[in-house]
Amino acid sequence: MKRKYIKILVLSALLIPMGCKKDYLTRDPYGILNQSEYFKTDGAGMKLLTSCYQPMTDSWGYTVNKVAIGDEVVDNAGAGGSDPGDRPQTTEVGRGRPLASNALLFETWANRFKGIGNCNIALDGFEKQGANLIQDGKPVSAETVKRFIAEVKFLRAWYYFDLITVFKEVPLVIQIEDPSTRKEKAPLSELRTQVYKDLDEAIAESNLPRSSALTSAEAGRVSKDAALALKARAALFFAGLMEQNILTGDAKAEYTLAKNAAGEVVKSGGLSLLPDFQDLFRGDYQIGPFSKENILGVMRKYDPAFGLGGDAFAIMNVGRNNVGGWGGNTPTKDLAASFDPADPRKMFTIISHNDIFKTSTGGQEVHNYRGYFNDFDLQQSRKAFVPQQYRQNNDLQRSNWQPYWIRYAEVLLVYAESIIKSGGSAAEALPYINQVRKRAFVTTSKVDEPAVYRLFSQGLKPISEAEFNTTYAVKATDNVLEAIKKERRNELALEGFRLYDLIRWGSYPATMKAFFTKYGFADKGRDASDKSWPFPIPQIEIDRSNGALVQNSNY
Repeated sequence: MKRKYIKILVLSALLIPMGCKKDYLTRDPYGILNQSEYFKTDGAGMKLLTSCYQPMTDSWGYTVNKVAIGDEVVDNAGAGGSDPGDRPQTTEVGRGRPLASNALLFETWANRFKGIGNCNIALDGFEKQGANLIQDGKPVSAETVKRFIAEVKFLRAWYYFDLITVFKEVPLVIQIEDPSTRKEKAPLSELRTQVYKDLDEAIAESNLPRSSALTSAEAGRVSKDAALALKARAALFFAGLMEQNILTGDAKAEYTLAKNAAGEVVKSGGLSLLPDFQDLFRGDYQIGPFSKENILGVMRKYDPAFGLGGDAFAIMNVGRNNVGGWGGNTPTKDLAASFDPADPRKMFTIISHNDIFKTSTGGQEVHNYRGYFNDFDLQQSRKAFVPQQYRQNNDLQRSNWQPYWIRYAEVLLVYAESIIKSGGSAAEALPYINQVRKRAFVTTSKVDEPAVYRLFSQGLKPISEAEFNTTYAVKATDNVLEAIKKERRNELALEGFRLYDLIRWGSYPATMKAFFTKYGFADKGRDASDKSWPFPIPQIEIDRSNGALVQNSNY
């Protein structure tokens, strides 16, 4: 009887598929939404937009990576770490002849193309399904969808410009591609056109607000001023490549593009510098991120209740030993020497061995930089450091540390440089460079508030506006372009700009060779030449392309 019952069950199971409709086998699995259904779910549009920002919030793939590429592989900082074997990928790029298997370069490629892919998916979705979006139970307006699209176009241009700065030419992917598609490198001229197209369309969108119109709840989102600032930054870079005959075009006209874009931010953006440079990097992040100086930054808040963690940058690039960091991003002696002794930005950029900070319990924390790879420079980044009273449980990863990716100070310096390079006079450019310098020398605090002792605060004294004008202001009789270059290094140090500047100025090989000759530490700059840049395309990507993607000819 039992065997007969089992046979009936088996036979019934075999007959079930025969009696069902054909679409039973082809329907979507439970728990899976198709695209049109997804766009009808509450909040789908904001989730898709957020996915485009997400690669920028990747501590290792973006924040740590961008500053490593921008500052640690050149003369501003070393890779640091526990020993010479720690993060060798950064040290290798710093020598000037990295392998195509270099992990730092692959990290850049993978993260930025992930961002581009997310942007392409979002643009496709917004254009096809934007009318179906709802938020909090209400239809999303057409104006809001247009704003979303403008933000995504900015972000796609942002990721592409990062790639151009490192690799020069990369595949151009501006729509959803079949996974089997393999693409070759696009010419630099074509990439330039696409970056400008995305930025110009974002700038032209009336629903993309100015930075001054963003509410505190919208801090960190793209604004029209961010798009203008990125266009100006890109135009400076492309103009520099035109001057070096790397890119065909009229360099003076390109500098004019930079001047016009930066000028629109300066004249119409309603932005301003914080009076005290310290307020950007004190460590509390209560003022800087919400100020009129911050045009674009990744807002970070340690809030475990919502799964929000701090940025790994704030532990990776802080001193080891009793301080508790991992010792990366070590400012060089060369960077320290580039500051005027009266400039307090040196103190707010670089911490020295034996500097002392207050602890959260009223004690003292002596910074000990001996016994690890930083022994050569004995310096760490103040811009990365969050003093104890601004962390939770004294944990370096539990803070609101955040990067500033576009600051108004940079736009002022871009404007000054582009005025001169487009044919304007030094006198016309001086107010903008001196606005940045005056903030540094006159209104910036001469005391690091969370500290007990700072080596680089010794000798700092108040400077009146009259003394600034006679002693520290850049004058028309000075070499104003060289002054701007120096100012960019001092103002933006350790924020990811130095490689970009050296490449566009055509001074990368000479600067790095001179650095190697003078210091020789970790062989940085040893192999630097006009064949170093663009850096090699990751070999794994060439292998995946089935022959479509060809290595850069200089490697």
